[in-house]
Amino acid sequence: MLRRDSSKKIIFVLSLWIVSFAAIFALSNLNKTQDKKDDSVVMTTYALTQIADTLHMYLTGVPNTQYQIPDRYKDTAKVGAPNAPSMEKIKKLNPDTVYSVTTLKSMQGKSYQSNNIDVTYMNLQTVNHLKKSLNVLGKRYDKEVYATKFINKLNRNVDRIKQKNKNNDPKKVLVLFGMPGGGYLQATTNSYIGSLVKYTHNTVIQPKNSKGEYISVNMEEIQKAKPDIVICLAHAMPDMVEKSFKEEFSNNQMWQELPAFQNKQVHYLREPVYSSTANMNVIKALNGIDKIVNEK
Repeated sequence: MLRRDSSKKIIFVLSLWIVSFAAIFALSNLNKTQDKKDDSVVMTTYALTQIADTLHMYLTGVPNTQYQIPDRYKDTAKVGAPNAPSMEKIKKLNPDTVYSVTTLKSMQGKSYQSNNIDVTYMNLQTVNHLKKSLNVLGKRYDKEVYATKFINKLNRNVDRIKQKNKNNDPKKVLVLFGMPGGGYLQATTNSYIGSLVKYTHNTVIQPKNSKGEYISVNMEEIQKAKPDIVICLAHAMPDMVEKSFKEEFSNNQMWQELPAFQNKQVHYLREPVYSSTANMNVIKALNGIDKIVNEK
C-alpha cells in the first residue's frame, strides 16, 4: 500500500514538473513574439507603409503624404515627407527601427547619421525586390503568413499574364520617367515600371547590359529602335510633368516620326498606382500595363 502511494506521489511530481516546464517554454515563446510585435517601427515612405499594412504590422510613425494612409495608421504620428522626413520627430518617437528605401539613401543618409538614427533601407526597385522585402519584414516581425499570402497572389497574376501573352509578338516599349521642371530620363528593366513591362512579354527599349534604373535619353538610339509604345511616368506634380512631356513631343519633330506617336500609342501614368518604386498596388499596376501594351 505504501509502495503504491509512493508511486502515485512520484507520478504526480513528475506531472507537475512536465506541466511547469511546458508553461515556461510557452511563456518564453510568447514573450519573444510579443517583443517582435511591440517593436517601435517608423516607416518613412508611403510604399513601406502599404507593405506594413499588408503585413498587419504595428507602427509608431508614418510619413506625411497626399495619399490615403491605411485605416490602422490613421492616428499614428506623422514624421514628415518621404523625401525629407523630420529627424526631430523621428527622434522623439525613439523607434527601435526606422525604414526608408534604397533610392533615398544618397539623399538622406547623412541626415540620419548626423542625428544618430539607425535606418534600414529596403530595396523596392523591381517586383522581385518587393517580394524579397515582404519576406524579410514578414520574417522579422512574425508576419510570414501575410507575406506569403500576398506573394502567392502576385505570382498567380504574373503567371496568368505570361501565359496569356506567350504567343504574342513582343512590342518595343519606351518608358520615360518625368520630373518637375521638364527633365526626364529613360527607364530600363531594372526600374519598377520597366520590370512590369517585361512581365507582359514585351521588350523595353534600352542599351545592352544596362545596370541602372534610369539612363539619359539618347534620341538617336530611340529613333533607331522605333518604339511601338511610349509610356510616360510622372514622379511628382503629374499635371506639370505631363504638360512638359506634351510640349517636348510637340516641339521636337523627331518624336512625331516614331511609330508610337503615329499610331497614338503614347500613355501617361500617375502615382500612386504607377510609381518609381514597387508598392502594394503592384497587381493593379501589372494589369494596367498589360492592358496598355497588349491591347489589340
